[in-house]
Amino acid sequence: MPNFHKFETFDKDLLVKCPYSQDCGGCQRLEIPYGAQIEEKKAELLNLFKGANLPLPNSIKALSAGASHLRDRLDFSLQDGRLGLYRKDRHEVLDIDICAQLSPELQLWLTEFRQIQWPFLKGSFRLRVSPEGRRGVWIDLANIDVKALLDEQNILKKLQTLAFVEIGQRRKVPVWNGSEFKLRDPEHHVWFQSWVGEVPVSLYCQVASFTQPSHKANKIICDVIASWVQKAPSSRVIEFGSGIGNLTFPALSQADSLLACEIDELSLQGLEHSLNHLPPSLGHLKNRVQIYRGDFQKKLTQNFSEFDVILANPPRSGLMNFLNPLQELSLAQRPEYFIYMSCFPESMSRDLVKLNEYGYELQEIYILDQFPQTSHYEVLTLLQRKQT
Repeated sequence: MPNFHKFETFDKDLLVKCPYSQDCGGCQRLEIPYGAQIEEKKAELLNLFKGANLPLPNSIKALSAGASHLRDRLDFSLQDGRLGLYRKDRHEVLDIDICAQLSPELQLWLTEFRQIQWPFLKGSFRLRVSPEGRRGVWIDLANIDVKALLDEQNILKKLQTLAFVEIGQRRKVPVWNGSEFKLRDPEHHVWFQSWVGEVPVSLYCQVASFTQPSHKANKIICDVIASWVQKAPSSRVIEFGSGIGNLTFPALSQADSLLACEIDELSLQGLEHSLNHLPPSLGHLKNRVQIYRGDFQKKLTQNFSEFDVILANPPRSGLMNFLNPLQELSLAQRPEYFIYMSCFPESMSRDLVKLNEYGYELQEIYILDQFPQTSHYEVLTLLQRKQT
């Protein structure tokens, strides 16, 4: 397993420069040295735990992949010809042509994308660069503007020479049939990757799919997850909110079996694609996975006593009723380890209170700063059941 302390070698006195720092609402901490930003985030999380009356951890460690240029996925808004993020002082989009958050590959893609003139008053775009450098764009416009875009034809033709294109909430793909554009069902392509040790695993999804924002930072996440699952040899894992499988694969590298629970059908289709296209050296992992589709935030029928590790990466709303089955088990019957990852520490702290009531104690906590210069951060926690 890697030595995570090597990720803490960032320049603590570094100040990232941005020409939009006085106006852009995207970054809240540009004027603060990077090391001080990390300490503020650790203090905020500690105060949140104090406010929830949680037993305090011995320490909160910080992991970082760098202070800038991490993002390989960008979400920008369009308003009256301006493409960017909302301003600090009013609900108006600030036109942005360069951003220190973006990886060099994504910055180049944004520069070329901005050459397109959009004849619409408002909309939103997601730009993405895959691990192999493939470009994608997801266009989200009002239905009337989508029809206008399809009828206009020239913008889409130009855009498709630059990138793979998806349109609308249903992630449809525009296809030219020789006389007009038609929209066909979503397609799964490799837009992200997970890791099994030092072996990358291609993750199939859509441009519009939820993924972590950074390929570089995500490698750190995968290494942490694998190291924690390794604490339970020959473990049986149940994963809540598996999505397209980003945490599934590092967990599988150390587990005997894994039940992946997810409500989104497209995400599970992507996970199945990824399992069917594993590198030959990892082909055996496919036989360790079962998939369960359902709204397990409301109801879960699985018997938690059949598992050794619970792995959770829930949406902002948290675990909700997913934890209810633990009530029906004695302390000794509950899984020994609970791994919880979240970018919304408020709902996480509420869930940790309940987990503490169920006999789980915090063992390790990491802040992964994959949103540098902002107030946001990812939290990874390892809890262990009290010994009976």
